[in-house]
Amino acid sequence: MTQTAETHADARDRTWRTFVQGLACDVSVAVVLVLAATFTTIEWTPEYWAALGLSLSRTVLQSGVAYLMRMWVAPRRSS
Repeated sequence: MTQTAETHADARDRTWRTFVQGLACDVSVAVVLVLAATFTTIEWTPEYWAALGLSLSRTVLQSGVAYLMRMWVAPRRSS
């Protein structure tokens, strides 16, 4: 399989979209956690930071996998 400049550009585009979508989910989770800690008796603990860190790590890993998969597997072309 040959990898063209178009393939690299498409892989970067997919990686960026995957990262932004994952980051939007991570920010949403963070907002919910902050609101829960603000309006309830729940305290912000190191476990919250660990959960956010794991969520962000998952986003970065998922973006990297999206790039690699696009480089290795060509998308199906609809007819």
